Amino acid sequence: MRKNLYFLVVGFALAASAGATISATNAQSLETSVATASSLGQKALNDPAAFDFVESLTTGIGQRLAGTEAHKRAVAWAEAKLKAAGFENVHSEPFNLRAWIRGTEIADIVGSVPQHLAVTTLGGSVATDANGIEAEIALFRTYDELLAAAPGSLNGKIAVVTQRMMRLQDGSGYGAASRIRRAGPSEAAKRGAVAYLLRSLSTDNRRLPHTGALDYQEGAPQIPAAALSVPDAEQLERLAARGPVRIRLLLTPTFQENAPSWNVVGEIRARSVPMRSF
Repeated sequence: MRKNLYFLVVGFALAASAGATISATNAQSLETSVATASSLGQKALNDPAAFDFVESLTTGIGQRLAGTEAHKRAVAWAEAKLKAAGFENVHSEPFNLRAWIRGTEIADIVGSVPQHLAVTTLGGSVATDANGIEAEIALFRTYDELLAAAPGSLNGKIAVVTQRMMRLQDGSGYGAASRIRRAGPSEAAKRGAVAYLLRSLSTDNRRLPHTGALDYQEGAPQIPAAALSVPDAEQLERLAARGPVRIRLLLTPTFQENAPSWNVVGEIRARSVPMRSF
């Protein structure tokens, strides 16, 4: 009995010793990892390479929607960057797609208090006719108010939704509000609206409208749609509280069938199977 107890005590002692050694090793490994991460993080903050890379595209090329000349310049930019980075077999692979080309974007309040509104057309929107649209607005402070409107209640009007996007750290406010942009135009059209405007899905207060794509619903009329800058959406709320508001809207986006586009490809040669980078 005493012999068994002796071996049991020795076993616990060895296990404790081993556990202490493992804990010390883990602590040292964690400390090393934290130091390495901190060093890499500081290096990244001090190294302008990432910023310079993005800035050279966004500033040097600018807007580059498919089908535009800027898109072609972006392809040449990408090839040059891959070559400079040492990639092999750098080349572009052509294909065609249906391109949406942004055109003129003008919105004005007309009447006794005329003023300009900052707007940008939603991606995929149809155009107004050449003369634009002039109509009274129907303003909804929430998207649910629009959905509650009866069919035909918006006949001949421009629907305006000014619901605010929630500012949340994880970005979920944007996802929750995206239906206002994507489905809103079709829902307004079902109720007779001739055009659709929404407060930009943005939490800033700058007079810069934020665009994004819409999704026209099958069977619903397709009406022109655009996003308002946040200050302009709030201005419409104040004016609508005083009485009827009329807006003149001109949007001239176009669609280009079979627009040329390219994938830019580079290879990193491995011992057996090359890696492709796009």
